[in-house]
Amino acid sequence: MSYIVFARKWRPKDFDSVLGQEHVTTTLRNAIANNRVAHAYIFSGPRGVGKTTTARIFAMALNCKENKGKGSCGLCRPCGTCDSCKEISSGTNLDVIEIDGASNRGIDEVRSLRENIKFAPTRGKYKIYIIDEVHMLTEEAFNALLKTLEEPPTHAIFIFATTRPYKVPSTIISRCQRFDFKRLTVNEIAGKLREIAKSEKLEIEEEALYTVARAAEGAMRDAESMLDQLVSFCGKKIDTGSAASLSGTVGQDVLFDFTDKVINKDTPGILKLVDVMISGGKDIPQFINSVIVHFRNLLITKTADNLEDMIDLPKEIIAKLSEQAGPFTNETLLYILTVLMNAQDEVRRAISQRIPLELAAIRLTRRDDIFSLTTILDRIGQIEKKLGGASGGDMPAPRPAPKAEVNEIKEVIEGKPASKPSAAGQGLSFELICEAWPGLLRGILSKKMSVALFLQPAQPLKLEDRILTIAFSREHKFNKEALEGNGNRKVIEAALNDILKHEVKVEMKVVEALEKKVSVDDLLREEHEEETHEVVKSALEIFGGNIKRSDTSR
Repeated sequence: MSYIVFARKWRPKDFDSVLGQEHVTTTLRNAIANNRVAHAYIFSGPRGVGKTTTARIFAMALNCKENKGKGSCGLCRPCGTCDSCKEISSGTNLDVIEIDGASNRGIDEVRSLRENIKFAPTRGKYKIYIIDEVHMLTEEAFNALLKTLEEPPTHAIFIFATTRPYKVPSTIISRCQRFDFKRLTVNEIAGKLREIAKSEKLEIEEEALYTVARAAEGAMRDAESMLDQLVSFCGKKIDTGSAASLSGTVGQDVLFDFTDKVINKDTPGILKLVDVMISGGKDIPQFINSVIVHFRNLLITKTADNLEDMIDLPKEIIAKLSEQAGPFTNETLLYILTVLMNAQDEVRRAISQRIPLELAAIRLTRRDDIFSLTTILDRIGQIEKKLGGASGGDMPAPRPAPKAEVNEIKEVIEGKPASKPSAAGQGLSFELICEAWPGLLRGILSKKMSVALFLQPAQPLKLEDRILTIAFSREHKFNKEALEGNGNRKVIEAALNDILKHEVKVEMKVVEALEKKVSVDDLLREEHEEETHEVVKSALEIFGGNIKRSDTSR
């Protein structure tokens, strides 16, 4: 007898043997037991998870000679020993017709099916049509099938299998009972491979089983094919290195080593590891994906409770993940995952896939200390407190404007009566606003630093009906958008009202080019060369540091 590959040799023969699809097999059993068998089914899901196999088992159970309603053992399953079961299993039964949708996709084939379906089954109770990859049928073929599918003969049952259910017309799906097959977990696949290895008398390392299971990506058939190939490559003894080499994946030891180098900020070491992986023929996108999954697992160990449900790995590996996750914070792991996923996107577009991976490795090992968003906001709040710009009853009152600023404002409004705001806007002019602009920016700086910084490159454009238009160049469009939100416009209007003693509304506009009417170059410059601005002093005090002056004599 010729050799039979594992994928065929270990194909399930009954519902109990179908792996990971209990929601489907239980429903089909109950349908047979309760005599509620539908005339059309659609089995959808990824490759290698048992769609066609389940369709054959269902056909065997329906036409089994020993299945008298409850089946040979009361579970509505085929006996596997009668002539009908044997013929269906071998593909020679005349009442179970398997059709490849990719090769028989035209309207002529469907017309032939419609003619033949009228004839009663030769031996069994039902004539069953299993159409694989049904989404490959043409639109005309689907339309020709509609009437027959809606009102088929009582002896006819359709079972459609597809990996792309979204390509099947809704008119077809609505006439079928749909079952969605799921990908198998790594533990489910590894358990089945362990059973096959024991039966085939193979000596295979536990980690090698999981390496194959991960490489299969949820498809049992792929895992069986890889195991078959490993036996041809290694013989009866299979190690983890051979499994990783043949499947193109990386072992857990490499992932743990990569992570240790990230923890130790070992840039030369991590670049050497990447070089070894690439020189060994590893697929770069697959390697990055494995690293992403590893760091995702590290994050899960720090944030979830039911680790065995969330991480599809053996208990000893999960324990090692929990230990390795210790030096990381959640924010650091999120940063690392962001860097890796960006590298994954760049690899897809890059001519040289190696470069994005190496750049990501360098970023991970030479990253600076990462502050959480809360920490950054707290430190900004401390700066604003020192500047007297914080609001609230428990905060200090705003600091008075510097003497130089007071003098400048006095000069601007000298000789003009300090009247209450008037509807007519008496004493208010565009020239006055231009003269007061530097003082306005300094006043805003003492209240809300970010508004002053965003406003600095802008210029007053015009004043009409007490509405001041502030202009931004196109390159500072972002500044305009930032000032239009978060109450920033009100901060500007309040500062204008305080300094001008008039009510002024503010509008903002982007222009092609600015005509420089007001100089603000010296706004944040030190009043004396040796004196440090108060904002800089506060920032240095909170963040720690000093000012390094450049040698201008060079």
